[in-house]
Amino acid sequence: MPNRPLSTIGLVMPKDFAAEPYEAIHSRVVAKKEAYPHSWAQYAGAWNAFAYRFLSCADHDRAFIGSIRRFGNSPPQPERYKQERELFGFFVTGLAAIESLCYGLFAIASMLDAQNFPITKPDHMRSINPEKTTKQFAVAFPEEDITAALQQMCTAQDFRDWKEIRNILAHRSTPGRVFHLGGPHHGEALWVKGIQIDINTTASRREWLAITTCALLNAADDFTDRNL
Repeated sequence: MPNRPLSTIGLVMPKDFAAEPYEAIHSRVVAKKEAYPHSWAQYAGAWNAFAYRFLSCADHDRAFIGSIRRFGNSPPQPERYKQERELFGFFVTGLAAIESLCYGLFAIASMLDAQNFPITKPDHMRSINPEKTTKQFAVAFPEEDITAALQQMCTAQDFRDWKEIRNILAHRSTPGRVFHLGGPHHGEALWVKGIQIDINTTASRREWLAITTCALLNAADDFTDRNL
């Protein structure tokens, strides 16, 4: 679905966003809007948020790479601030994309099994996260591909690292950079958790995000096609 704005937010998404399964799922859930108004409302907000956050993450990735290529890994201010701003935005919005997608999947499942996927009270909504969504799918739909895709995501080291880095940036600190002087790694800069600051700092993680969300959407496309 290249160069076509999403029906939900009216924006053209990056090429690594899985627009086709995203739209296919949405077309099925829209048909359940009147039958499940509360689940629909929670789903609709999450589906919009997922697309917005993915797009924001991609924008931060592009801006960070552009700065690194032009100014390197140790620029003076205010470019150093700009790099830190893009790193913060990248990790916050990237994890938010995953969390919103999982919230949307939970809302979809609530249309099929309200007991295992309660979403009517504020306490219900606050408790929903990727881990809980994965746990409840394993209980209610243990043989489904979407369950396997969720489990694969939640157990991935990339996901765990992303959560840890987001929490550090959002709640604790702006990590410094450790620079190598001399030797084979001269000029390299290491960041939190030993991550190297270069064009791959965000690019490699965006690739994982795109692959992972595509797998989730493809599995959810099949799941909703057979169950909604």
